[in-house]
Amino acid sequence: MLLNTSGQISLLRVHDVGTRYGPPSDSIDVEVVVQFVGRPADAFGFQLRSDSNNPARRGMLDLLRDAFNHGWTAHIDFNIDQGHHNGVIIRVWVTKPAHPHQPPASLP
Repeated sequence: MLLNTSGQISLLRVHDVGTRYGPPSDSIDVEVVVQFVGRPADAFGFQLRSDSNNPARRGMLDLLRDAFNHGWTAHIDFNIDQGHHNGVIIRVWVTKPAHPHQPPASLP
């Protein structure tokens, strides 16, 4: 099932190929894992392998790293099996907080 979520990242993890993430009944075969503030039971990730998806996945990791380092909002689309807490990310984007436009100061 394809879903999406967003928020600030509380965990960004990268680990070796084949080590998986999560318990045996809800594990995902990924190398990059993220969790969001307020959702400690849920994790999302994607593979970072030398294949045709590598450029896009490197870009997703870069966006997640920027969101983590700057406190920006990360948004993801992910696939997850019903009743599971760990899903596989297929798309990432980030947004910065909006800053209201301030008019220039008036001259005295």
